[in-house]
Amino acid sequence: MLNDPTYVEAARSLAEHILREGGRDVKQRIDWTFARALARKPNARELKLLSDLYQKQIARYTRDKIAAEKLISAGEAPVPADLEAPEMAAWTSVSRVVLNLHETITRY
Repeated sequence: MLNDPTYVEAARSLAEHILREGGRDVKQRIDWTFARALARKPNARELKLLSDLYQKQIARYTRDKIAAEKLISAGEAPVPADLEAPEMAAWTSVSRVVLNLHETITRY
């Protein structure tokens, strides 16, 4: 599901909410994401892993804006024009991980 266009679009939508409502720094935004998606706070290991992921992705997408734009263009929902593509792409990457946790997905 990690690469399914529907899930990438859902992750982008979550990323937009993170940027608009999640706070000003990485920790606040990860805490906000966990509260919304999992109804709990991240533990120290989860916070570190996702913070590191964010740092790697923001560096990557700042260097490669075309890749950022390609990632955030998945799906049919319009891409917000007022948010920077590298930032949206980095948070989309973080959101994809959270949305693909066993805890988030209902399995039968």
